[in-house]
Amino acid sequence: MDMSGFWGDLALKVLVNVSPSVQWANKVAEPWLGLPYGVYLHSGRPRRQRTLTMASAPSVDDSIWQRFQALAALGTEPRCEQQPDCGFLSKLPLDVRMIIYDLVLGGSTLHVSAGDNHSRIYHFICLVPDRITQSQIHGQCHQLSIHRPSSAPRENFPHPTGFLPLLVTCRQIYSEAINTLYSSNRFEFTQIHTAFRFLTRMIPQPRLPAIRHLVLKMAVPRHPHLNSRTKRDWDDLFKLFSNEMSGLQSLYLTLGMLEQVKQTIRDTPDSEGALWIKPMMEMATDGFARRGCKTQLVIDGFSHDLVQIYQATKVGREDVFPEMRLEGACTTLHQRIRVSLGGQG
Repeated sequence: MDMSGFWGDLALKVLVNVSPSVQWANKVAEPWLGLPYGVYLHSGRPRRQRTLTMASAPSVDDSIWQRFQALAALGTEPRCEQQPDCGFLSKLPLDVRMIIYDLVLGGSTLHVSAGDNHSRIYHFICLVPDRITQSQIHGQCHQLSIHRPSSAPRENFPHPTGFLPLLVTCRQIYSEAINTLYSSNRFEFTQIHTAFRFLTRMIPQPRLPAIRHLVLKMAVPRHPHLNSRTKRDWDDLFKLFSNEMSGLQSLYLTLGMLEQVKQTIRDTPDSEGALWIKPMMEMATDGFARRGCKTQLVIDGFSHDLVQIYQATKVGREDVFPEMRLEGACTTLHQRIRVSLGGQG
């Protein structure tokens, strides 16, 4: 039975509602619920009240670079009016303004978090970005944020600070600088609901390609190929990274697995286990070929460089059958994960 579509969702709800034992029904339905982020990937994005803004229309006084940037977006987004009285916008060329935006908005590693699924999403600036993978040492980042002013004025800090003030100065500055906010910082998530609310609800879809560096730590309570629903969710996760986040230059993905998932991996032959590895490997190799994206996978404390494994995989006649190299790399990676989890070598 295919439980991956609308009728599958309806069947699960009916099962729970009409069953005399809700506890039993939830236990039966639970394996078919897919992976925790699936609901974010497959429900529609919120409708925006207006389209994205752009920089002002080109004028005769603009540099060639300014004209090219403006003409590339004309006809697709609202225009901004020229502001000859603003020295920053009228006297500084766009390339200089972009350097300023990068200095003001970029260069940070941001811990992005929320209290629960419905809470406001907020960020902390990381104090030890070179140790971003060691989550246990970042409590001081959170403590510091309690004592520093936010982007909104408050009684004890009447002047706003942070990213927001510059971006809300005017529409033209917002249009020129907003992509810098995403492209010049590294984003770290340790909560699934925060990560996917941020990526699929908070950020407009056209902004996703601006994200360059992502650190994501997520739970995988069920094997990615347990059933049709988990397969769909797993495949679509890496389509998000590959197709919509097409500007990624580094992805550090940590998977937390329950013991039953680890046991399933240990019991699965590598040739079969390669099937759930394939979406990851395809995304990693495609991203590396297009823009040199580095993809690191961490499971149970063991780190795996997906592109490095692919490059080290040599199989016969790959010039004729290039998919053989991909399959070989997937098999090798599954073997390494299985052995790292205590499986037989």
